[in-house]
Amino acid sequence: MSRFTIIFVLSVASTVLGAPKPQQSQDASGIELLRYNSTNNNEAGYQFTYEQSNKQIFSELGTPKDTNDGTKVLAVEGAYTFVAPDGQTYWVNYRADENGFLPKTGTGTVGGIQPGQDAPVRT
Repeated sequence: MSRFTIIFVLSVASTVLGAPKPQQSQDASGIELLRYNSTNNNEAGYQFTYEQSNKQIFSELGTPKDTNDGTKVLAVEGAYTFVAPDGQTYWVNYRADENGFLPKTGTGTVGGIQPGQDAPVRT
């Protein structure tokens, strides 16, 4: 083997062994992030959604709104769904604006946010 070949092989080996490990797509409990979207339009509002392999889904949309008295508020619509340790699916759909926090809650797979869906969820 030539000296050039040995140096090349050692170079490649040290690069591969010294390279940072790729990020894992799951946390220590084995839950994977399946979907994540986030948009922040500053004063024009925001939207985000995440969905995990443990069937937890959370999505929220915030948009500026003028009230009847001329005040600007941030109107928020959102939804989240999760499976509790008892195996039951729980969900919350909500609005929050100048009228307060207005949730609608339930159990089961019908009525909450579904996989692939984004807020607002109207049921």
